Amino acid sequence: MALNATLAADHIAKRDTATVKLRALQAKYGNNLPAGAKDAEERLLSEIAEHDAAVRGLVGDAVETERDSADFNDLVSLGARQRPDSVQGRARGDVRILGLPVQLTETFRFVERSADALDALDTGNWNAAPIMLAEAPNGSQLLARVQTFTHNSTRGYVPVIPQLQASIEGRNSEIQPGTILLGKIGTFDTLKVSAMVKAETDHLTDYPQMEATTDAALLSALGYGVDDVIVNGGTDGDITVPGLMGLGVVTAAAVSVASVLGALARVKTARAVPDTILLHPDTEAAFLGAIDGALLGKLPEIVAIPSVPADTAIVAALGNTAVAMRENLGVATATEHPELFKLDQIALAGRARIGDVVVANSAHVQIVKPGA
Repeated sequence: MALNATLAADHIAKRDTATVKLRALQAKYGNNLPAGAKDAEERLLSEIAEHDAAVRGLVGDAVETERDSADFNDLVSLGARQRPDSVQGRARGDVRILGLPVQLTETFRFVERSADALDALDTGNWNAAPIMLAEAPNGSQLLARVQTFTHNSTRGYVPVIPQLQASIEGRNSEIQPGTILLGKIGTFDTLKVSAMVKAETDHLTDYPQMEATTDAALLSALGYGVDDVIVNGGTDGDITVPGLMGLGVVTAAAVSVASVLGALARVKTARAVPDTILLHPDTEAAFLGAIDGALLGKLPEIVAIPSVPADTAIVAALGNTAVAMRENLGVATATEHPELFKLDQIALAGRARIGDVVVANSAHVQIVKPGA
């Protein structure tokens, strides 16, 4: 840190005051100080020494900081981005990945956080999976826009706001069961979305900042993997879940200002408020180049995401769309696999479970894409 001139000046002023008092005392009594004067002399000498030490400390800290800063700037100029003085020798079991300790296993064995484990681990930054994936750097762009329901089973039920029809009934007319429109309860199965990375064992044990870097990388990859499922659906060979592309109403047309405005009108006609336009980044660039700036401010937010196929636009009321996700993320490590062990490496993985995308009315998701 820089020299704190104000604090240093205060210590110097107090030292000077004590020095003046000491000289006055010595001038008055000379070398034959009485007992009371000796005590005062000792207190003044102690006070002067205290202020001298404080000033030396301030100057020393400033010099050391300046030297460290110069060394760090030299490292940065050579390509370094982290001070090399934060090495901590730790056991592998002390390393945390997504809040859970590294397990000594030969192959991946996923474990999940549990309510019982939260207090026992350093999980102060823990949140439910949808929040963590949405807040990760370059993570999910869609989880924060849809209704996300968390669960702790592989299959379950997700409530969706139903699309009901209001009508006028006759004064003496009896409502028949066939005329009652029931709210839909969507059932869902889940897919497992995983992300994996390898790291040097020594890097993980010696540099605690590697934990945050690894967590961010895994969460980001899981986030955009989940976005792919929300847009396109997916299958693991056994379970298949639909995405927006399989649920919406398709209109065969090129993506243009007119076709997107038509899709917005169809969502509104279905008694919903469109809140998002999803485009591939290349399609977004072409669309923005063709649209009038004044009109742009009247459109819902445009989200450019590579998950959307090129030359396609999804105009949707994503607030009326629901996605079920497992509340906790799975974590797995492989430390003893022969191919990793001989290289002193650890494989790390994170896993999220996501269910069907459920909409109350398919007209709330309008898809514009060229005909086959």
